[in-house]
Formats: sequence, structure tokens, C-alpha cells
Amino acid sequence: MFTLQTWRPAKTTSLPSLKRQVLAFTLVELLVVIAIIGILVALLLPAVQSAREAARRMQCSNNLKQIGLALHNYHTSLRTLPYGANFPSAQGGTWAAFILPHLEQQNAFDLFDFEKPIYDPVNVDAVQTVITTYICPSDGSADNALQGGRIQAGSRNPGKSMSLWYPMSMGPTWDNPCAFCPEGKGSYCCHDTSDYGPDGVGIIDRYSKLACRFADIRDGLSNTFMAGETLPGDCTFNGAYHHNFPLCGTTIPLNTMEDNVGAGNSKWWSACGFKSRHPGGGMFLMADGSVHFVAESIDYRLYNELGTRAGGEVVTLP
Repeated sequence: MFTLQTWRPAKTTSLPSLKRQVLAFTLVELLVVIAIIGILVALLLPAVQSAREAARRMQCSNNLKQIGLALHNYHTSLRTLPYGANFPSAQGGTWAAFILPHLEQQNAFDLFDFEKPIYDPVNVDAVQTVITTYICPSDGSADNALQGGRIQAGSRNPGKSMSLWYPMSMGPTWDNPCAFCPEGKGSYCCHDTSDYGPDGVGIIDRYSKLACRFADIRDGLSNTFMAGETLPGDCTFNGAYHHNFPLCGTTIPLNTMEDNVGAGNSKWWSACGFKSRHPGGGMFLMADGSVHFVAESIDYRLYNELGTRAGGEVVTLP
């Protein structure tokens, strides 16, 4: 006779419990990871900065090309390039104002009343209209395009107004005192002219008496500077609508990083030259409309010979 029994599982011996392992970095491992991240960032940062500068330099080149095209269109329309300014008067305009319609800035141009002084209240809106084409992105932005408290405000220049990163070239016209020219006035780096014109040897000067035609550029359009870069914050005379100095000369070596801010009416002979924030040189617009990067190591004589419109030199852009 069978007896019904309730089934129970057999007893098993319990395995010893395993201690839970906690995974974590040691201090040494953490320091190694931080060091590796730092090395990677150090390697990557110059590449990022280089890419950003390449983009800014491309935009800068495009700005100069647009200015060159506007100057060529102006010449086609009027058979001459614009004069630089109307120094010592504050009446009339500057080349940077005259080409605005050719930069698709007709509305900005229409704001000007050239029958009134440039600093007259009627011209405030005109001189304070931001023209992004006149700004080099490596140095400025639309947020700091207007600079005020400049020298001669209210006499020859407006006060707070549009700055100019791309002045036209007056070449080696005598700038009194031509401090960097070893041979002095009457030489390749300081021609025997009036102070800043009006008998300048470049494409432009600060007087209305010089309005150059392409036929006057006998050294060749591809071998003559028409405009280049500068840093307007370094030169208190500089401005798009300043009758004193909407231009630069080649007597000051390229990328001479002097400034006359706070120095009053002085140091223009070293502060107001062509210069840029691009490493190693600056962008230049040639009279044929092409744009080239010129190294700051350029031979000083060649630099000045490229500045003349009819010097008779045999030169080649490096």
C-alpha cells in the first residue's frame, strides 16, 4: 500500500555570497584622462582658430573685391575714379560716400547732403549708417563700426561715424615727415609732393583736385595698389567720411602696429599706415580689381613702387 507524500525540493547548500564590486576611476587614472583631454584640446584649438581666420580672411577678400567692383563701375559711369576727400573743407563727400550706390547702398547715399558740412546734424544718420563692406571681420564687427571722439570732429570730420578698414592708396606721397624713408623727401619712398597731395603719386589723395582715371595709371593696373587694409582704431584721423584721412600711404611699412589714440594730433607718420589682424601681412586691392595677400616682409622699395600710379618702375607683385 502506497502512501501519498508531498513533494519538496531537495535541500541545497547556499553558495557563499559574492561581494559586490564597485567600479570607479582611481585618482591616477582620472589625472591621465584629464591630461589626454587637455592634449587633444591643445591640438584641436589651433586648427579651429585657423579655420575661423581662413573664413574671416575670405570675407575680407570679398569685401575688397566688392569695393574694387564699385570703383570700376563708378569709373565706367563717370570716366574717372572718385576723388579722395575735400580737405581742408568739410563740404562735399569722400570716395567712400561716392561709391555707395555701386555697393547697393543707394539708400545710405541718399541720406547725405553734400551741400552741408559732413558734421552737420543733417548728415548724422548718413555718417552713422553701418556699411558692413567697409569692415574687416578679423578686427571689427557691426557692433564697433562707429567710432566717436575723433580728431577734428566738427571742423573737417564728423564725430561718431562709420569707420573704414579699407582705405584707398595714396602711395609714397609725402606724408610729412616720411619717418621710415631712409632717403628722405624726393626719393622712391617719399616723393617730392605737397603734404598728402594734391599732387600725390598714388591713385588718390585727400584733395578734390586729384581725380584719377585708369588711363593715368601708366604703371599697369595689375601692378598698382588701389586700396588695402588698416586698423581704424589706431588712427584718429581715419574714417569713411573723414575729409582728413580716408586713405593710407606706403611710406609707413606694412603692419607697423603703432597707434595715435590718446596721443592727440601726433604720430600720424607711424600710426596711419596699411595694417591688418591677419597673421603675417594684409589684403590689398589692385587697380585691375584683383585682391592679393601681401606679406609684411615685402621689400620696402617694392612696396612703395607698387604704390605709384606712374612711377615708371618695372615691378611685379610678389
